[in-house]
Amino acid sequence: MGTILLSEVNMKEIKLLTRVEGEGKIWIDIENGTVRDVILNIFEPPRFIEAVLRGQDYTVIPHITARICGICPVAYQMSGLQAIEDAFRVSINSQIKELRKLFYYGEWIQSHAIHVFFLHLPDFMGKGSIFEIGRENPELLKSALKIKEAGSLIIEVIGGRVSHPVTPTTGGFTSYPRKEKLQNLLPALEEALEITVSLTERFSRFDFTGAEFPDLHFVSLFKEDEYPILDGDIISNKGLRLNRYEFDSIFLEYQSPHSTAKKAKINGKEPYTVGPVSRFNNNFEKLSMEALNTSRRINLKPPVTDSSKSILVRMVEIIHSLEQSIRLIKNYAPPDNQPVINPRRATGYGISEAPRGILWHRYSFDSDGKITEANIVPPTAQNQDAMELTVKKYLSESIPVTLEDAVNQAEKIVRNFDPCISCATHFLKLDESLKKFRLNQK
Repeated sequence: MGTILLSEVNMKEIKLLTRVEGEGKIWIDIENGTVRDVILNIFEPPRFIEAVLRGQDYTVIPHITARICGICPVAYQMSGLQAIEDAFRVSINSQIKELRKLFYYGEWIQSHAIHVFFLHLPDFMGKGSIFEIGRENPELLKSALKIKEAGSLIIEVIGGRVSHPVTPTTGGFTSYPRKEKLQNLLPALEEALEITVSLTERFSRFDFTGAEFPDLHFVSLFKEDEYPILDGDIISNKGLRLNRYEFDSIFLEYQSPHSTAKKAKINGKEPYTVGPVSRFNNNFEKLSMEALNTSRRINLKPPVTDSSKSILVRMVEIIHSLEQSIRLIKNYAPPDNQPVINPRRATGYGISEAPRGILWHRYSFDSDGKITEANIVPPTAQNQDAMELTVKKYLSESIPVTLEDAVNQAEKIVRNFDPCISCATHFLKLDESLKKFRLNQK
């Protein structure tokens, strides 16, 4: 991902932004020392996942959508299966729901660990990569790998493999792990939990940037009795509350000529952000016991308004996920049965909390279960406006001394959001404005 500075006299590419997933650019438009605009230009080619799905049998949804992301395939599988089951009126029992949560927690652990240690941590330690950190502090690198591996083990045991798991299916899983195999993971999870608590307290002493979020909605799922992951209503800190069926009537997507990924606003005009900080701000009291206690010890409490503290929130969510995983494994019993699937002409909706935020799916099917329409709204697309506005707010209030400083700060702020650009470029309507935009860049 590259960064460009615009001025009245030139347009200059400064350097490539590292440690994000995918490719894009940031434009910082400065005139006479004033930041006029910040634009996140996602230029990675679109992947047309919805078009690939049309005409396919419903059974391919968990396998094709998993390919949208190698870091969070479980999220795409869970939201997709939820939409199928909604359309076909399939009810799953509590045992399958609990196993899906455990499966999903594995992804939260793995994905958050990848971002925290490999992509984000170097910003706080003045290094270019985790491997530079590892040369000076090999124990920290080993700890990072242990935490990541704890999540990977859960995904592999339940899903059959870590990357693009194969067992999730409509109504449940194609096979179920033996209780002993899951229980064998407990020592690794307990060690990872102890390490994560210790590192969270250590990371809380970092010098944070003060990159405050602008005035926007913090949007997440909400459940009365748990920290949300697999389902729930949609809420914001400003009083918004709706269900998954209302999502696309309130969160309106639009195409920006400088991006191959869509953006979204509430009612077409109000910016919002999704992800760990939104979940934390809206659901703090529902965290697991150790996650809650750790947050209080480091004085991390809602509302979190500094975007750079997302690294702490992700660490707290790893603690929560490890605690919940340990509990679920100890209580696990293979499901007694799995529902029969009867396709019907219908539309179904699915929503869950991917590591990076709300992931919404809608599918329509014919009477044979063939997909006639597909729509997927990933978290990074929803966060584009928030990223731009947060960079603009910071640079407007803290004018950098040098161009290099402006670029470095902009890059760090974007990394606070852990953007997954390949996820966001699943769809694009190529219109004349985009063609004109591309021509102007040549």
